Amino acid sequence: MRPIRYVLFLGCLIPTRFPQFEYLARKTLAQLGIELVDAEGFTCCPDPVRFGAADRFTWLVLAARNLSIAQRLGLPILTLCPTCTFTLSTANQELQERPMLAQKVNQVLEEVGHNIHGPVTVKHFLRVIYEDVGLERLRDEVRRPLTELKIACHSGCHERSPTAILQFDNPFNPVKMEKILDAMGACVVDYREKSLCCGAPLTLAGELDDSLTVVKRKVEDMKRYGAEALSVACAFCFQQFEIGQVMALRKRLTDVQLPVFHFLELLALAIGWSLDDIGFKKHKIKKGQETLASKFR
Repeated sequence: MRPIRYVLFLGCLIPTRFPQFEYLARKTLAQLGIELVDAEGFTCCPDPVRFGAADRFTWLVLAARNLSIAQRLGLPILTLCPTCTFTLSTANQELQERPMLAQKVNQVLEEVGHNIHGPVTVKHFLRVIYEDVGLERLRDEVRRPLTELKIACHSGCHERSPTAILQFDNPFNPVKMEKILDAMGACVVDYREKSLCCGAPLTLAGELDDSLTVVKRKVEDMKRYGAEALSVACAFCFQQFEIGQVMALRKRLTDVQLPVFHFLELLALAIGWSLDDIGFKKHKIKKGQETLASKFR
């Protein structure tokens, strides 16, 4: 079977803070038949919240420049970051729906040798696994089913909303990551606060106490329904739950803690990697690590 080719868009956070996720993506997705092509010249997506609100046109131009690089290669984009997915997908749709605006954007892009014409496909890696690889192929690649693992999923906001643009999952009851983990053998735990944000935007806004309250609510609810770990597919959500749990414990907001897995770490475990291979001991949440380690010996 010929590999499915995508141009890899790394974004900012993973290369600077979590390069291990890039490494995992390159290794695990290759085993699933996804060929990742590198492109020179990609920049920040850019951030749709602060940058997009401060200067919408410049935000759109920068996103369009990134789209034009992939378009020049004739390949769809695979992102590792849901926020990058949101930015590039939103800009892509806006350029298609507003031709006069696209013309103004191209006038700027042409000054630096770029041009955007027509749509560019943008997919988060979870969507690529779900739609392009498929659950049946994924099951075939599993070497060590995660049958002993009771895990709750946190589906980040930009993985599923706005639905009209991303068209991937139900924003109020996200299930796609759960279905993928089920195919990997994990015991997925449902819980009431599943659709609640991780709280990271509150951290960015300087509302740390409110941000930690969200982390507390999510983690306590996951634990209440039997989870022994949680899974995310966003580096920002990973950072929020790792650091947020540590800070919530220090502030004595809660004594409940759950180890955090990035989805790519779980994928690596399912295809035969060890906890040492994914660097699990370096995770900040130590409570529960020994119990989980016993399941993967």
